[in-house]
Amino acid sequence: MDQERKLPSRRGLLKGAGIGAAIAAGGSGCKTLPNTGKSTAPIHQRPWWVKAVSRPTLGETTTEFERFSGADIFKLYRELKDEREGEGAFKKEQQARRSRVVAWAREGKKGFSLRDRQVAQAAWTVMRSARAGERLLSWNRLRIAPPSELGLEPYRASPEETANTIKAAARLYGAALAGIAPMNEKYVNRRDGDRDIVFEDVAEPKVTEEKFVIPKSMKWVVAIGIQMDLDLINLPGTTIGEGASSLGYSHCAFVVSTLAEFIRGLGYQAIPSVNDTAQSVPFAIDAGLGELSRMNRLITPEFGPAVRLCKVFTDLPMACDKPVGFGVVEFCKRCKKCAYWCPSQALSHDDEPSFKIKGPWNNAGHKAWFEDSYKCYHYWQELTTACSVCFSVCPYTKGDKAWIHDAVKAAASVAPPADHLFRVMDDAFGYGNPSDPEEWWKQDAPAFGIDSRRGTRS
Repeated sequence: MDQERKLPSRRGLLKGAGIGAAIAAGGSGCKTLPNTGKSTAPIHQRPWWVKAVSRPTLGETTTEFERFSGADIFKLYRELKDEREGEGAFKKEQQARRSRVVAWAREGKKGFSLRDRQVAQAAWTVMRSARAGERLLSWNRLRIAPPSELGLEPYRASPEETANTIKAAARLYGAALAGIAPMNEKYVNRRDGDRDIVFEDVAEPKVTEEKFVIPKSMKWVVAIGIQMDLDLINLPGTTIGEGASSLGYSHCAFVVSTLAEFIRGLGYQAIPSVNDTAQSVPFAIDAGLGELSRMNRLITPEFGPAVRLCKVFTDLPMACDKPVGFGVVEFCKRCKKCAYWCPSQALSHDDEPSFKIKGPWNNAGHKAWFEDSYKCYHYWQELTTACSVCFSVCPYTKGDKAWIHDAVKAAASVAPPADHLFRVMDDAFGYGNPSDPEEWWKQDAPAFGIDSRRGTRS
């Protein structure tokens, strides 16, 4: 699909009566729902239309569902590239990619200049200095003094109060969203790199040259969402736009390592994890952060898919949260905007999710809209950077930049007929149209480019 293709511009005036009638119809059968339905007091206030559900809205599994191999999509791509196109194909592709990087920087192509590329690359600094089980993402205590060294007893409180304590700390360290989920070993990868990941009856996490050992006593997982800069998200397919992801991942590494050290300071064990060790999305779903979408990624009520996910495993007893539902799955069945605008056509256009995977980068045995990661990553090589068009065009990405999105999201959560209105209005007002990369450098942005309480920059 042509990268330069534009989303629909504003189409004049929508008929106000039509909009009002549709919203009224969508909300006419609404009942006032609990704010979260959670077992703990809300540290982060959720929209009223987010409801707790007994099981994830897209959580059907089969006996095939087992621990994922831990396959590295980037390594898989290299192997598949040479297998499909001949030995040395990947190397040639990388040489061509580097040539484009230099040429585009020299010619000053918008979004690909030297400063555009390097501001995003520098944002990776913390994440790229962190490896599972080592230094920042250490599986064991770093420097904090445990209660025993202070002559104190470990922290003890009710499971509800403890959950609130951990969420409050997570928010302090930079989490936009935090929830508690029970440990599910099937979400944990079989391997990380060249080492097995195993569960054993041990007192502390252990990292050896052969394996990562998770104590079986770690029955709780703190799932965390880190909000990304919406203005950078709106620069998809550019090197500067990649800064939304790279900074998000670096923030993840900081938040989980800091929160893990806090938990250790309370007298318990903790393992910080970003993209390593286990799948972040299913833990986030079980913890009530959001729903699985057509992108096969999480969509949250507050920030849509514009979050990076991470987690902390621990033996600190806490009250668990419940999954939530707010109409995403039904909406995705009708919308298909991310699939339509995907430059590589890597996303599914199917009406319904299924169990049919697209390749070894997908974990079999659960129902989803599976993506073709090979096509996606191949497009990245041509582009010389990450893409994120799907995030940018998603109607749920817009935060509260327009009040109408909150109104229609609420209607869509309880009345599927409003789904079409949501998509049409998103197109009509031109949301998701790429911005000018040069304008980003001129803005008076808040710290880290985000306001985590509003979902916008200002």
